[in-house]
This record gives sequence, structure tokens and C-alpha cells, in this order.
Amino acid sequence: MRLKFEHSDDFRSLRVRDEDTGKDVGIIRLGGAGVDSTGGIDIWLFDGKYQTRVERCDIAIGFVLGVESVLNHREDLQFQFASIAA
Repeated sequence: MRLKFEHSDDFRSLRVRDEDTGKDVGIIRLGGAGVDSTGGIDIWLFDGKYQTRVERCDIAIGFVLGVESVLNHREDLQFQFASIAA
């Protein structure tokens, strides 16, 4: 799994796409003026299984990369067999 950020048409959000499957797996919404004026960044991945609100872009990127890393770790057969043997 390799997650990639892509701009959406509204310029207030980013789509998160899995480059391996070509599927959209989530969205990052940038806060600001309007109904939600907190300025936070909302992240929603894999049908809401992984979601959070952060204040800074670097933290948002770190969250997405962390989810990617955990899911790749879970898919690695080496680690699946290690957990079965324990």
C-alpha cells in the first residue's frame, strides 16, 4: 500500500488514494472560515476506521503515513507468522 495525496476540485480538501489499487481511501479536509472556523485539519481514512483532527499539516501527513505503515506491517507475512507462533 502506498498512499498519495491528490487535490480535489474544491481546493479545501485532499483525496487520499492508494497507488497500488487506484482506489480513494480517504479525505483530508482543511478547516477555515464558514461553519467550522476552528482551522483544524480533519482526516478520515478507510470508511472512518482511522480518523482524527489535527492543527498542523506536518502532523496530518505524519498521521496518514503512520496509518500506511501500520497497515503495511499487518500485511507483511513475516509479521503474521511471528504473531501466530507467539
